[in-house]
Amino acid sequence: MGRKLDLSKLSDEEAKHVWEVVQRDFDLRRKEEDRLGELKSKIEREDTKRELLGSQSSLTESYCIRCLQPFKFLVNIKRQCLDCRLYVCKSCSRFSKREQGWVCDPCHMARVLKIGTLEWYHENVRARFKRFGSAKVMRSLFKRLSKEHICSQSDPGG
Repeated sequence: MGRKLDLSKLSDEEAKHVWEVVQRDFDLRRKEEDRLGELKSKIEREDTKRELLGSQSSLTESYCIRCLQPFKFLVNIKRQCLDCRLYVCKSCSRFSKREQGWVCDPCHMARVLKIGTLEWYHENVRARFKRFGSAKVMRSLFKRLSKEHICSQSDPGG
């Protein structure tokens, strides 16, 4: 667990390649965090809307909680969300084959967010390992590559 990462056996070309791969990994992680952040904002806006409208039982029984389209027999049938238990129309929900029921779009987004963030996993890993994976590789290669960069700047002829 407390072992140091030894990348000294890598050639300079291999070290640079690993550095670039890890940099791309960090960039992808940042993009995914941004995407999940936007998703979280959407969910919060929907939650506010549902809180305001959800307390109106006459409204939620007759209209889709998301798009406010009226429920009509055979044309726009109401479906109860498996998670929030509110009624939505077909266009504002999706069918879960695994659970054999309907999930409204905001609850589906919440499920995607929960899976995408893996908060439960990261909390457990961070508690057990302070430094792991890409960060350890970056730290090791940064020391090596920064030394090479300083040496190449001090020796302009070679």
